[in-house]
Amino acid sequence: MRVLVTGGAGFIGSHIVDALAERGDSVVVLDSLDPGVHHAPPTYLRSDVDHCFVDLRWWTPDARFDDIEAIVHLAALGGVGRAAKETANVLTANVGGTARLVDAAARFPKLKAIVLASSFSVYGSNYKYKCGTCGAERNAERSVENLAAGRYEVLCNQCGAEAGILPLDETAQPNPLEPYGASKYMQELCFRGFTAAPVRIMRFSSVYGPRLRLDDGEATIIAKMAGWIASGNRPALFEDGRQIRDWVYVGDVVATTLALLDNPSPPSLVNVCTGVPTTLTEACTLIAEALGVDCPPEIVGGFRPGDMRHCLGDAAVLRTLLGRDPVDLNRGVPLAFQPQGDADGIRPATTR
Repeated sequence: MRVLVTGGAGFIGSHIVDALAERGDSVVVLDSLDPGVHHAPPTYLRSDVDHCFVDLRWWTPDARFDDIEAIVHLAALGGVGRAAKETANVLTANVGGTARLVDAAARFPKLKAIVLASSFSVYGSNYKYKCGTCGAERNAERSVENLAAGRYEVLCNQCGAEAGILPLDETAQPNPLEPYGASKYMQELCFRGFTAAPVRIMRFSSVYGPRLRLDDGEATIIAKMAGWIASGNRPALFEDGRQIRDWVYVGDVVATTLALLDNPSPPSLVNVCTGVPTTLTEACTLIAEALGVDCPPEIVGGFRPGDMRHCLGDAAVLRTLLGRDPVDLNRGVPLAFQPQGDADGIRPATTR
């Protein structure tokens, strides 16, 4: 199969390119090598893959794209922080670039499948919480008054008790609250009504693994924590450090991509997550153990307006697609942050 991977020089894309090439697929990579992500061309780029370094916004397909049978679309300028500072740039890249890809893909005569990478950020505040005392449900919003008083958990509107998060499944409606999430949802909408090939959407929770940049100013929280710990600096955690997150190992993103390309009847939408809750404090402990250092986090308290208390996905659809449980953080952190093999074929890690 001849596969076009947009964003194929990046952290996630490069692992997907490796997997496709190693199983014998013909791969074409389209990547802008955006300077906000790449200081230089990555050393892990494969010599047996055709690389086209161009911004998708200005891309004009040439003869190398005539035989494309599948597209894996990951190209995007990422990061909530970056989108807040470079809103026009992020929106034109993510949405305008995707629209250009849609136009081109409609003319690929051999196209059979498209896999689009989206994000949990499209869900916004549509996480649901359930009170353990009275059973009432509510949304994820928290009042500034409660946060200022150190009441960090989501509280029941009926009885005032603490409410627990319900895992987010694919039936949740998108409600992005900031430009990055909006741009990812608009990427999905760009493919509405596309008839040249079926479109399958992956919505990622936060992804980690080998090649994750730890020195990126817009890095995800797990990359920032790993970077701080690796350099001997204690991670400073807001609130009480008990915030729940659901991190997904990059090997599961690769496996999901291949399954969506190969499965004759794949789901049209899948949340790529673990469904396993891990607190920020627990994550710091796992990373420090993997790196062999004693660097416990510092709980600084306080809060940042707009931060979600907890994030947790429902991995039922993913589990069925993969035929196994996703890799949880206990197993994934050693793979990501120290070199060691893995019995299930998840590629060994090198810290970058």
